[in-house]
Amino acid sequence: MPRGIRARARIHVKTTPPRLLTKRATPINGKGPRLWNAKRRIQTSKGLDPRAASIMVNENYLRIDQWPGHEVWKPLLENKRIQMKWWKLDRETLPQFIEAHPKLRTLSQDVKDFIQKGSVNLNKSNVQRILSNPSRYFSIQHHVPLSMRKQVYFPHPQESVVLMRTPHLGARYAAFDVPRHFNKLDLKAYLKDVYDVDVLHIRSAVFQHKVDRLEGRDMYSQGPAFRPPSTKKMTCLLAKPFVYPEEPENLDAWEHDEYWKSMKSMVAQNREASQWGQHNPDRSHRKAIALQAQQLLKGKLKWTPTWQNFADDWRAMRGVDQDAQHPPPGGEGSRPSV
Repeated sequence: MPRGIRARARIHVKTTPPRLLTKRATPINGKGPRLWNAKRRIQTSKGLDPRAASIMVNENYLRIDQWPGHEVWKPLLENKRIQMKWWKLDRETLPQFIEAHPKLRTLSQDVKDFIQKGSVNLNKSNVQRILSNPSRYFSIQHHVPLSMRKQVYFPHPQESVVLMRTPHLGARYAAFDVPRHFNKLDLKAYLKDVYDVDVLHIRSAVFQHKVDRLEGRDMYSQGPAFRPPSTKKMTCLLAKPFVYPEEPENLDAWEHDEYWKSMKSMVAQNREASQWGQHNPDRSHRKAIALQAQQLLKGKLKWTPTWQNFADDWRAMRGVDQDAQHPPPGGEGSRPSV
């Protein structure tokens, strides 16, 4: 062996434990609450088409543009301070100009209010982007100031407090499935502020999940091993007893039986059509045949043929010996009519 090269240790496949991943391969981006702009979800803003938006910010076109009442607004727009930039008018005159102009009049109310308030630095390019596609402009957070933005809180599904059904506990105890960053003071304040429930004592516990594996690339391989995130549960001692509502016994209103029958048939159908059904026999069919055979041997069932006897027809019995004894009607030389 050349000097400076170290022999690698042999890895025994059966004795080497798999690599454990305590975190997911794709962690969730961000840890805090998500604050989104409400206008990003509600597509109600109405603007102008791109050509009309570019015309409304073109100074040369605005000087020669003629529309009903342009003679009254032309001296104001040709002012040295404004220079045909109509969005720089004062807050009292700008709403009147927007309502008087035939194109700006068609804008939605939120676009009009945004331009009239003038809380941001509006220039030629920004006004053109607002007029051409206001929904896209409002979807970017730094375009809209915080005072004009409606904050909507969308909690993560894993960041919810879930009341668990615990019939084994007394009426004064309630168990909750809470986020891992939740502490006892948070849960106590949450129950008091939201539901006006007084809590005397809280017990907290963190449960670690078992090691699981991801799905492999095919049926003969296994994916990498990982450990799912732990869950945190808290049990509260309430000042007043609380009885959980009874479970409904009659589920006909939700079509419970029909749903499960259709799901079972769908699962069985998919299983037979899969690769497992191609390599394994139909056990339900085998069991039905074996049960029928046992009932025949015990005398519970009587075997009967499944064929049916039909009347003899000379066309169907042609070529048989009986055909010579019973000739067709009309004699030997007669032929069937066409």
